[in-house]
Amino acid sequence: MTVAGIETVELILTGWCVGVGETALCQRCKTTLGEGSAITVYAYRRAGEQLVSVPRLYCRDCDRRSIEHPTCGCSEWLAEARLALTADVAQQSHNLTLCNVEILVEHGPEAGVSR
Repeated sequence: MTVAGIETVELILTGWCVGVGETALCQRCKTTLGEGSAITVYAYRRAGEQLVSVPRLYCRDCDRRSIEHPTCGCSEWLAEARLALTADVAQQSHNLTLCNVEILVEHGPEAGVSR
Protein backbone atom coordinates (compact mmCIF):
# COMPACT_ATOMS: atom_id res chain seq x y z
CA MET A 1 0.00 0.00 0.00
CA THR A 2 1.24 3.50 -0.67
CA VAL A 3 1.99 6.07 2.01
CA ALA A 4 -1.34 7.72 1.15
CA GLY A 5 -2.98 4.33 1.75
CA ILE A 6 -1.36 3.98 5.17
CA GLU A 7 -2.53 7.48 6.09
CA THR A 8 -6.06 6.48 5.04
CA VAL A 9 -5.99 3.39 7.27
CA GLU A 10 -4.72 5.51 10.18
CA LEU A 11 -7.66 7.89 9.63
CA ILE A 12 -10.12 4.99 9.44
CA LEU A 13 -8.86 3.55 12.73
CA THR A 14 -8.76 6.91 14.54
CA GLY A 15 -11.95 7.22 16.55
CA TRP A 16 -12.74 3.49 16.24
CA CYS A 17 -14.75 2.28 19.27
CA VAL A 18 -13.19 -0.63 21.15
CA GLY A 19 -14.09 -2.55 24.28
CA VAL A 20 -17.28 -2.11 26.25
CA GLY A 21 -18.06 1.27 27.75
CA GLU A 22 -14.92 2.64 29.40
CA THR A 23 -12.82 -0.56 29.42
CA ALA A 24 -11.22 -3.01 27.03
CA LEU A 25 -9.14 -6.15 27.56
CA CYS A 26 -5.76 -7.20 26.23
CA GLN A 27 -6.29 -10.15 23.89
CA ARG A 28 -3.36 -12.05 25.36
CA CYS A 29 -3.15 -11.43 29.14
CA LYS A 30 -6.67 -10.05 29.74
CA THR A 31 -5.33 -6.94 31.49
CA THR A 32 -7.96 -4.21 31.76
CA LEU A 33 -7.19 -1.27 29.50
CA GLY A 34 -8.61 2.20 29.92
CA GLU A 35 -8.25 5.80 28.89
CA GLY A 36 -4.64 6.71 28.17
CA SER A 37 -3.43 3.12 27.77
CA ALA A 38 -0.79 2.64 25.07
CA ILE A 39 -1.75 -0.36 22.97
CA THR A 40 -1.03 -2.28 19.79
CA VAL A 41 -4.01 -2.92 17.51
CA TYR A 42 -4.50 -5.66 14.90
CA ALA A 43 -6.88 -4.70 12.08
CA TYR A 44 -7.81 -6.35 8.80
CA ARG A 45 -9.95 -5.95 5.68
CA ARG A 46 -10.91 -8.74 3.28
CA ALA A 47 -9.98 -8.17 -0.36
CA GLY A 48 -12.77 -6.49 -2.29
CA GLU A 49 -14.54 -5.23 0.83
CA GLN A 50 -14.70 -1.76 2.36
CA LEU A 51 -15.22 -2.75 6.00
CA VAL A 52 -12.19 -2.77 8.30
CA SER A 53 -12.38 -4.91 11.46
CA VAL A 54 -10.42 -4.44 14.69
CA PRO A 55 -10.62 -7.79 16.48
CA ARG A 56 -7.59 -7.57 18.79
CA LEU A 57 -5.90 -5.15 21.18
CA TYR A 58 -2.66 -5.81 23.06
CA CYS A 59 -1.33 -4.01 26.14
CA ARG A 60 2.20 -2.59 26.24
CA ASP A 61 3.52 -5.74 28.01
CA CYS A 62 2.07 -8.05 25.33
CA ASP A 63 3.08 -5.69 22.52
CA ARG A 64 3.10 -7.21 19.04
CA ARG A 65 5.52 -6.08 16.33
CA SER A 66 4.80 -8.59 13.58
CA ILE A 67 1.96 -10.49 11.97
CA GLU A 68 3.18 -14.06 12.33
CA HIS A 69 0.87 -15.71 9.81
CA PRO A 70 -0.55 -13.26 7.24
CA THR A 71 -3.86 -14.36 5.75
CA CYS A 72 -4.16 -14.67 1.98
CA GLY A 73 -6.96 -12.45 0.70
CA CYS A 74 -6.80 -9.94 3.57
CA SER A 75 -5.06 -6.63 4.04
CA GLU A 76 -3.72 -6.62 7.61
CA TRP A 77 -2.21 -3.96 9.83
CA LEU A 78 -0.57 -3.63 13.23
CA ALA A 79 -0.71 -0.14 14.68
CA GLU A 80 0.31 1.65 17.84
CA ALA A 81 -2.43 3.72 19.41
CA ARG A 82 -3.68 5.21 22.66
CA LEU A 83 -7.11 4.74 24.12
CA ALA A 84 -9.21 7.87 24.54
CA LEU A 85 -12.56 8.27 26.24
CA THR A 86 -14.95 9.88 23.77
CA ALA A 87 -18.29 11.35 24.81
CA ASP A 88 -21.43 11.11 22.70
CA VAL A 89 -23.50 13.97 24.08
CA ALA A 90 -26.63 13.07 22.12
CA GLN A 91 -26.61 9.50 23.49
CA GLN A 92 -25.20 10.56 26.89
CA SER A 93 -22.57 7.84 26.72
CA HIS A 94 -18.81 7.37 26.76
CA ASN A 95 -16.76 4.90 24.73
CA LEU A 96 -13.13 4.00 24.42
CA THR A 97 -11.78 4.96 21.02
CA LEU A 98 -8.44 4.75 19.27
CA CYS A 99 -6.34 7.89 18.93
CA ASN A 100 -2.77 8.70 17.84
CA VAL A 101 -2.88 5.73 15.46
CA GLU A 102 0.40 4.91 13.72
CA ILE A 103 0.73 1.90 11.39
CA LEU A 104 3.72 -0.31 12.28
CA VAL A 105 3.29 -3.29 9.95
CA GLU A 106 1.23 -3.87 6.83
CA HIS A 107 0.55 -6.96 4.71
CA GLY A 108 -1.39 -6.92 1.45
CA PRO A 109 -3.92 -9.58 0.40
CA GLU A 110 -1.33 -11.51 -1.60
CA ALA A 111 1.16 -11.82 1.31
CA GLY A 112 -0.41 -14.65 3.24
CA VAL A 113 -1.11 -18.33 2.93
CA SER A 114 -4.61 -19.60 2.14
CA ARG A 115 -5.94 -22.09 4.66
